[in-house]
Amino acid sequence: MSITMKTTPKRRFKINRVAALVTTSLLASMAITPSVYAQQKLAQDDQQMETIEVRGIRRSLEASMNTKRFANAVVDAITSEDIGKFPDKNIGDALQRISGVTVDRQYGEVSGVTIRGTAPEQSRVLLNGQSVASTSWYDLGPATRTFNMELLSAEQVSAVEVYKTPKASIEEGALGGTVDLTTRQPLDLDTNTLMVSAELARGSLYDETDAGGAFLASWKDEQERFGILASYSIEQLTSGRHVLESIGSYYEYFAADPGTGQESTVGAWAIGSQAFRAERERTSAQLTAQFAPTDNTEFVLDYFRFELDNPHVNHNFLTVGGRGSGSENVQNNALGGTEQATITPAYASIIYNPVVRNAVNMKADVLNLSGKYIGDTYEVSAVLGQSTSDGGTQFGASSWWIPATDEGDKIGDPAFANGQNSTDGGFSYDATGPYQVWLSSLDATDASQFKHAQEANFQTTVQEHDIRYAQADIKWLLSGDLFTSIEAGVKVNSSEFSRVAIHRNPADVIGFVPNGNLSNWSDGVFTDLHSQSSGHILDSYAKLDEDQWWDFISGKYEAGELIETPALGDTFGVDEDMLALYVQSDFSGEYFRGNVGLRYVDTEQTSSGYADGQAFKETVDYDNWLPSINIAFDVSDDVIVRAAASSVMSRVNYSDLKPGLAIQENFGSANGGNPYLKPYEADQADLGVEYYFTEASLFSAAAFVKQIDNVVFLTEEVEFVDGCGAQPSEYDSCRVTRPRSNGDGDVTGLELQLQHTFANGFGFVSNYTYVDSETTRPDGATEMVPGVSENSFNGSLFYENDHISARIAYNWRSEWIGVGAAQAVRNDDYQQWDASIVWHAMENLDISLEGVNLTNEVIQSYDTNYGLTQNTIEFGSRYYLSASYKF
Repeated sequence: MSITMKTTPKRRFKINRVAALVTTSLLASMAITPSVYAQQKLAQDDQQMETIEVRGIRRSLEASMNTKRFANAVVDAITSEDIGKFPDKNIGDALQRISGVTVDRQYGEVSGVTIRGTAPEQSRVLLNGQSVASTSWYDLGPATRTFNMELLSAEQVSAVEVYKTPKASIEEGALGGTVDLTTRQPLDLDTNTLMVSAELARGSLYDETDAGGAFLASWKDEQERFGILASYSIEQLTSGRHVLESIGSYYEYFAADPGTGQESTVGAWAIGSQAFRAERERTSAQLTAQFAPTDNTEFVLDYFRFELDNPHVNHNFLTVGGRGSGSENVQNNALGGTEQATITPAYASIIYNPVVRNAVNMKADVLNLSGKYIGDTYEVSAVLGQSTSDGGTQFGASSWWIPATDEGDKIGDPAFANGQNSTDGGFSYDATGPYQVWLSSLDATDASQFKHAQEANFQTTVQEHDIRYAQADIKWLLSGDLFTSIEAGVKVNSSEFSRVAIHRNPADVIGFVPNGNLSNWSDGVFTDLHSQSSGHILDSYAKLDEDQWWDFISGKYEAGELIETPALGDTFGVDEDMLALYVQSDFSGEYFRGNVGLRYVDTEQTSSGYADGQAFKETVDYDNWLPSINIAFDVSDDVIVRAAASSVMSRVNYSDLKPGLAIQENFGSANGGNPYLKPYEADQADLGVEYYFTEASLFSAAAFVKQIDNVVFLTEEVEFVDGCGAQPSEYDSCRVTRPRSNGDGDVTGLELQLQHTFANGFGFVSNYTYVDSETTRPDGATEMVPGVSENSFNGSLFYENDHISARIAYNWRSEWIGVGAAQAVRNDDYQQWDASIVWHAMENLDISLEGVNLTNEVIQSYDTNYGLTQNTIEFGSRYYLSASYKF
């Protein structure tokens, strides 16, 4: 079945509204401007941008500020001061220094970015202006369009530009902003450039030291017509996170009893400790050939390889109160949430659940060929490329261990078959702060009290993403009084995404594990796990020898003793064929400059998947018209006023597009994905002022608004579904729960930026962002956008001279909504201190020391309904000692 969705009359009105705003702004700029720039003035601006020599923190700031100042859009930039000297350890850490940008940390390092009040998956990451295929190593979450920043090393990147307002020539798909990463090319470097570096890394959670290094070599001939660049980097780090958490949904422990005065109380299904340990290895490689046969012609062939190996073990120790039927000594907060309770043994369970994933990986390959020819009055360019990515958990092994006594050598299931008896599982807990738990009598550090119980599975969840594109552009220089150039282009883009999940289990768990006492499989005891809440049972317990268990379960798999079962509900694919056309014109006058353009994109989307064991495939076609205008008014030599307006779009997450419904016939209900979801669409406007009061000093303020349509919510509606009900007469009243594009949203924000360098070598960079971002459900209820903080602040203080460069950086964000395992959570304010110092030991030798999260800050989260503690996440501090030499 296929359908075609075209722009609705309402949407046409909104597009026409923006088009009118574009036209009005352009006419206004013509009316207030007495004369126009000559084309030579633009050439002078370009030359000024190109001749900056970038060395040191100050020069890096000057280059970044220069990019912002002369851009024909609202842009912020980060520039590497030299080869291999990006200002932060990775791209994500650097992006958080930009106003309007906040970051998401899942396992310590930055994994996603939020730009101007929109979700991470609604921003785009480009490499040299082109899309990069992206997957994830994480196998439990939904398949989103978020580009995982953990994949990228900073070694090859020379500059990062964040476009907060679009131009018609930039690829569509960003509701928040577009991050464009620029890499180095050999003809831009000195002949025979060579850089080598070595690094030692250490994380505070596991106190292990890992080695890394990088090199870059670049050569070009004497005529500077042909050059080759090769680079490679490897980073290793033993890291992870320690988490105290509630697991599952909240249940009513006691119903209200008016006769006794007992109030209704609500508590967590389970409370647990998570000790996640990963041995990360990130590698990246670049090979670039650049050929300029004439002064007017250039060809560039790029190949990139990015890879992250992330084998890890996740130890989970769970105290399960179930539905709290055996609760005593209950104390509640004002919202009816249980903050303290004792769970009696008859209603409690203790579970130790280690999960070993030794084959966890994600990687991306990019092959890109570009060429351009510059004539007297025109420029022609073309790009042909492919990007592929695959990631996920190739193999993961999970198991459950419970306190039990056994008779003989057979270990049973949680029902304690074959003569087993449960030992005391009672416990007490305190949730007034980070969770604290005390067992009634069980010694969790005694491995002999735990037996293998329920599961011994071997899991595979993998994603694949393939992007192929071809693009052609032409630009004409004009001699008119207003418009200086006009360009047009076409791009064909094909994207194929798939996710496959497989579970492998023994036919019979009972007796599957020989010598099933944990004492035969343990390699010690965790101690002092949670620095934020020590002195209770969850900070010390016996642990599994992950290598021993991995060898056992993988051997069973290789011997064919595990039954393979495809997880069809988590297996699906989304293919998209996109055709984009655009036209854009640059204009300038004596006191203004900018661009105006229109981009059209048509998308044919085919979703495939399974529901109730049946295969489904649906095809949808939709198109978008995306006008934009950017104007910069040069009020004086040092002051610029900017205005912009545009329509933008962002495609929805892959997981939401799964076709088919899982039907609960007896209940008259069904649930599933929705291949007919419309893309997010928004109209947005910006107004800002920039004051450049010295060469490396800036004050700026910018206000922005976004009106968002087609916001996706998971809702229930009555639909006709064949087979949903006890008899056909009930089929047209099936209660169907699925994501639907029936909400809207509004974003209003303000960005302030101030940076200054003093003559004595000191300087500072700071910014503040305010964002009021909310979405409205179909019933009128409003919600905060996940991942968005209302207030955020970044500040850096630096000092440099001929011998050292030092910086201390501070990052703070107010509370924000996150996504927990079973419900939304409210994350408390978060702050982080980072610092670095570089010693210029010799002319070409630098030695540096860098620390990340110096004060070991944690993320503290709470349930949004009852105010109960949800998670306390500790990442630890990270330290890096490195040396680099440039020949």
